[in-house]
Amino acid sequence: MLALILGITGVVVVSFGLGNYGWIKMLKLHKRQASLKRQILVNLAHNEILLREIQLVSENRLVIEAMVRENLGMVRPGEISYRFYSSDSLRKR
Repeated sequence: MLALILGITGVVVVSFGLGNYGWIKMLKLHKRQASLKRQILVNLAHNEILLREIQLVSENRLVIEAMVRENLGMVRPGEISYRFYSSDSLRKR
C-alpha cells in the first residue's frame, strides 16, 4: 500500500514538474517572457530615436545636407574634400 502511494505521488510530482504545464516549463516561459519584455523596451527606445531623426530631417534642410555630406561624401561645387585615413587602414591595402 505504501509503495502504491509513493508511486502515485511520484507520478504526480513528475507530471507537475515535467509536463506541458509543469514548473520547469513555466520557469522557462517566465524567463523567455522577461527577455521579450526587455527586447520590447529596447525596440521602443530605438523607435523614439528614429522618430526624432525623421522629425529633424523633415523640418530642417541643413540636416539633410549634413547627412548627405557625411554618409555619401558629397561636396558642393567648388569645394575640396579631404579624407584622412588611419595608418592601420593603409597597411591593409
